[in-house]
Amino acid sequence: MLAESGLTDERFTELPSSWSDASSRVATLEDAMAERLRARHAVAVVSPMAAFHMAYRSAGLPLGATIVATSFADPTVVRAAVASGHRLTFTDVDERGHLAADALRAHTALRGVPSLIVPSHHAGHAYDTSELAAIAPGALVIEDAVDALGAATADDCPVGSPRNATATVVGIHPVRASAPAQGAVLLTDDVAFAARCRRLRDERIEHRLSELHAALALVELGRLTRAVDLRARLAAEYDAALAPFPLVMPVAPAPDTRSAWASYLVRVPASLRGELQEHFRTHGISARRLAVLLHRHPYYGRYADVLPAELPETERLAAELLVIPTGTWPSDADVDRVATALGALARRDFAGVAVAG
Repeated sequence: MLAESGLTDERFTELPSSWSDASSRVATLEDAMAERLRARHAVAVVSPMAAFHMAYRSAGLPLGATIVATSFADPTVVRAAVASGHRLTFTDVDERGHLAADALRAHTALRGVPSLIVPSHHAGHAYDTSELAAIAPGALVIEDAVDALGAATADDCPVGSPRNATATVVGIHPVRASAPAQGAVLLTDDVAFAARCRRLRDERIEHRLSELHAALALVELGRLTRAVDLRARLAAEYDAALAPFPLVMPVAPAPDTRSAWASYLVRVPASLRGELQEHFRTHGISARRLAVLLHRHPYYGRYADVLPAELPETERLAAELLVIPTGTWPSDADVDRVATALGALARRDFAGVAVAG
């Protein structure tokens, strides 16, 4: 199985044969993730929720500390903040759904420097976090890279590297897709921070990643590059098929970056979104609208120190987005199926839908 998956590194192929070695696979996974994402330390846990909860507690923040995020963050970002007794606030986003630098500057000028900033690599697109420390000096940064394993920045640094952050949280996609446990790995270059996270992880059995899921993640990690390449091919098929329709605008990754393509996002006029969604559905492509914005969530919104009017681009982007799945681990057959479906879509009356707007 390991050979077929493309795992040729000795660290992977020489896994201990005895399942009684209770730490071998988790430790091997942590070493592999640290090496791949250029981090000194990695701590594997059962879910993104557990990772963010550990990160907030290990940061040593006082109760009621302000955590800044966006409404497009992974929901576990705000769930863990509320569970840890912290105060939430949201800033506006740019055209890709990433935290807008100008919005953070305005927030810092009006309300002061937050205790912690959680930028998100929305939809698997790489976000440049290098400016955050200068915009909000003294604020800790914990990156939400839950859906960005396999992405890279313009200088070819893998998303998940903690070079611009106290820590990053990366989702383990095969675990998230195939099992109740939604595995995650927290990465940091701070030895004291890593030690605190490990202590918290080891104290709570519900935070620990099982050996079975660690072994699964190791196998799938060896297939990651091919999986991301296949998702990129799917995205290219979407780009080509939608190019003739000017009212349908793909949300592309930043120039020279590599996306993990967790989802393929398009913007359409809000008045056409429902009809376009139905066209996709009839051709076997499960497009959906964005989930509830976190600042409008009936529970988490109560903890958010922000009004919808303060987030105009967030509101506008959410009203126009369609989210098209690219598959967790797509196959060549998936790429061919999407190409066929989109070809049929373009030959029918979709052009009339676009012009009607």
